Amino acid sequence: MLWVRALDSLEVRALSGTDGANFPFWSPDSRFIGFSVPGKLKKIEASGGPPQTICDTIDNVTGGSWNREGTIVFGTPNTGLFRVSQGGGSATPLTAPDTAHGENGHMRPWFLPDGRHYLYIALNTAPEGSAIYLGSLDSKDRKRLVSSRQNALYAPPATRSEKGHVLFLREDTLMAQPFDEQRFDLAGDPFPVAERVGALRALGLFSVSANGVLAHRAGGDNGNLRLVWFDREGRSKGVLGPAGLYRGVAIPPDGSRVAVTRDDPGSVNSDIWILDAGRNAAPSRFTFGNLRNGGPVWSPNGKRIVFAVAWSAPAMFVKDYGRGANEEPLLKTDTAIHPNDWSPDGRRLLFASADPATKWNLWTLPVSSQSAGAGGEPEPYLQTRFNESQGQFSPDGHWVAYTSDESGVNQIYVQSFPAGSGKYMISTNGAIQARWRRDGKELFYIAADGKMMAVEVKTAPSFEVGASKALFDSRISRYGVVTNPFHYAVTADGKRFLIISNADPSGSPAATPITVVLNWTAGLKQ
Repeated sequence: MLWVRALDSLEVRALSGTDGANFPFWSPDSRFIGFSVPGKLKKIEASGGPPQTICDTIDNVTGGSWNREGTIVFGTPNTGLFRVSQGGGSATPLTAPDTAHGENGHMRPWFLPDGRHYLYIALNTAPEGSAIYLGSLDSKDRKRLVSSRQNALYAPPATRSEKGHVLFLREDTLMAQPFDEQRFDLAGDPFPVAERVGALRALGLFSVSANGVLAHRAGGDNGNLRLVWFDREGRSKGVLGPAGLYRGVAIPPDGSRVAVTRDDPGSVNSDIWILDAGRNAAPSRFTFGNLRNGGPVWSPNGKRIVFAVAWSAPAMFVKDYGRGANEEPLLKTDTAIHPNDWSPDGRRLLFASADPATKWNLWTLPVSSQSAGAGGEPEPYLQTRFNESQGQFSPDGHWVAYTSDESGVNQIYVQSFPAGSGKYMISTNGAIQARWRRDGKELFYIAADGKMMAVEVKTAPSFEVGASKALFDSRISRYGVVTNPFHYAVTADGKRFLIISNADPSGSPAATPITVVLNWTAGLKQ
């Protein structure tokens, strides 16, 4: 949820109706806060009240900015920037990544005081290629300002005789560089402002106001996430592997290994890594290359892994485990794609795919767990005007548990397979990431408050569902917890959970305070 605290108060207020909110940004008069939830861009009054939908989005929103003319610009991880009116409507493209030169996403826009120019970060498959650019609402031309792996903000000058500053991260040091608003260019050398400032991939954990207030936070998830084992009571049972920027974790049927996606903090690339589930040995790389790899999904026999490649040419691939073979293409698409699960009989892959008309849908693809290649064309399983994702086959293969926002917030549902009839709502207060116990008698999911939930179910001769109960605070990382990555896996007996967590090695939640500096420019001349 979104929380608001006035600087002259100790009270912290939650904004009702903002469950699952990400990437908040302020209106220029500070009356409203813009934010994103999967599939939508919304706004809410900072004083409270019902949230209002501004527009639908096909991809996750990664930062926004709002000018005094009522124009909102927002970014997405796989495409360019978009613009939309504060009053609502359809978003229209504003920029497009230069894919020929490795660009694959424009994010974190920030308007300059004139309300026409803005800063944004263009991410690149090559770490040295990511940079902060100056763009304009009135032109497709842009100007490269400084190399950076995270976003930049602009702090206007206190007086007309001074210059404003572009703020950006260099490693974990917050830098400021003078900027000339008349020439729209840098006008001096950068200098350090604060040290040990965290980042969340392309988002530096800092912000600045127009009247000299600077806020920043240490830590973050930038390379500090851990794979932590928990029992059903929430007791930490050890850490698997080194700290890293993880998302997407899967355990094969025999429970001997773990496959996990690990992002490179220095770029937008990622790969699948394999860890031994029984001992804390060094992980081994499973995929290679300057790509945005994700998934992973084990075959029922534990011999193959399916993963997705994002950015300019989305696709699914399969690769044999332990044979040194190359990955083989399964499906190429024009939209984002996420493999979710492999049917118990090994004949079908369940995956989520983005469609501009119908949002995220669940599809199946005929495939073999033994041999290469797909056996046919993809077929829709759930295709509605809502978002359906995170599909999981029941162990008997007759049901699918999935996440849908058809009620207005994400909830867990179970529906028969392959007929797609006999639907049951499992959660009631918001939930994501359903997983089955191997015997099919229990479902797990993450509630909106972060609790690991369990519910007894019966799949035959008919489907029956019991009451949900909270097991423990999952301490699950918020990094990337949107509609598709699975940030935890459960053992076959349902007694242990491997969670991508920002907890410390003891299992305690890792929290760092926000540092607020008033009149941060006062010491610049000194």
